[in-house]
Amino acid sequence: MNSEFIHKLGQVRSLLKSTKAEAAMIGKQSNFSWLSCGGEAHVALISERAAGRLVVTAKKVYLLANRIEMPRLQDEAVRGLGAEPLLYEWYEDGALKALKAVVDPKKVISDTGEYGTQSKPELFAPLRYSLHPDEIKRLRELSIRAEGAMNLTCGAIQPGITEHIIAGHLSEECLYVGVTPAVALIAVDERVRRYRHPIPTSKKLKRYAMLVLCARQHGLIVSVTRLVHFGKLPADLRQRHNAVCAVDAAFISNTRIGTPIREIFRRGVDAYAAQGFADEWKLHHQGGPCSYEPRDYVGTPTAPGTVLENQAFAWNPSIAGTKSEDTILATTKGPQILTEAKDWPMVKVDAYGKIISRPDILVR
Repeated sequence: MNSEFIHKLGQVRSLLKSTKAEAAMIGKQSNFSWLSCGGEAHVALISERAAGRLVVTAKKVYLLANRIEMPRLQDEAVRGLGAEPLLYEWYEDGALKALKAVVDPKKVISDTGEYGTQSKPELFAPLRYSLHPDEIKRLRELSIRAEGAMNLTCGAIQPGITEHIIAGHLSEECLYVGVTPAVALIAVDERVRRYRHPIPTSKKLKRYAMLVLCARQHGLIVSVTRLVHFGKLPADLRQRHNAVCAVDAAFISNTRIGTPIREIFRRGVDAYAAQGFADEWKLHHQGGPCSYEPRDYVGTPTAPGTVLENQAFAWNPSIAGTKSEDTILATTKGPQILTEAKDWPMVKVDAYGKIISRPDILVR
C-alpha cells in the first residue's frame, strides 16, 4: 500500500470521525480516480459516475462493482490497494444487497447519494484540492503530453480543413501519447470571435483558428488554449491578444498560497478594465481551481476559499476573438505554469513587477 493511498485513506477516515458515519462510499469518477491514486474507473466519459464504488470503513476498503466491471477495476484501477471485492450481478439489482453485507447504507456518507446513503458530495471535493507529491508528478507528465499534442496539431493544420478535422488531429495526437481528450473545442475565423465554447463544426479554416483542450490521464485534467493565424495579424487582433495576455498574467501572478479566490478574481477584473475591456469578463467565466475536474469551481466576485499549497488552477480570460489559458500550480515558490508552451512565440507581460510569459498567436 503506497504512501499516497495511506494519506488519502487518512483524509477519508477523518471524515468518518467528524460526521460519525460508519463508512464512506465514493462513486464519482473524479473522486474515484483521486482515492485510487490515478485509477480510471469510467466506461463513458460523459457520465460523472464511475463504473464501481469504493467503500471505506474504519478498518477496510471495499470495491463495489458488478461482474462486468470487477475484473478490470481490480486488475488496473485499484491494483495493490487491498480493496476487497463486493461483487453483484449486472442483471440483478444487487448493489444494495452487496453494500448491506458490510455496512448499513443509512450510516454511509457518499458523493452520489445512491443506495440510501447520505449524499455529501461537498465533503469529498475539498480533499482533492491540495495535491500529493505523486499526483504532482502525474500532473506534470500529463501537462507535457497535452502541450506537445496541442503544439504538434497547431503546426500541422492548414487552411481548407474543417473544425472537425482539426479536432480529429488534436484528439489523435492526445491518444497517441495515452491522453484522453475530454474536451476539444475548435473555432475558425469569425466563430473565434462569436463563441466562447465553440464545439467543432464542418466550417473550413481560412485564416484563424482557436484550439481548446482539456486533456485527461490517470483521472487528472489539464486545460490549454492556443491560437493560430495564417498571414499578418490584424491590428485589432494584435491589441486584443496583448490585452488578454495581460489579464491572464494578472490572474497567474496573484495565484499564491493563502490568497482568497475572490481577491484573485478582483485583480483579474481590474486588469480587464486597465486594458480597456472592462465588461469582457462578464461574457465568459474566468476559470478556477482544477485537477480531477476541468474546474472544481469557477472564480467569482464572491467565491469562497483560498489558494492552497500544491493546488492546480486553470484561468481562462477571454476577449472577443482571443483567449489565454494554461494550467498552473500554486507552490511555495510561487505559481508555476505546467502546460508551458515550447518552441512557441510568447508575449512578455509585466505583472506586479514580475515578467510573465504568455503564448502569443502563432503566425504561419
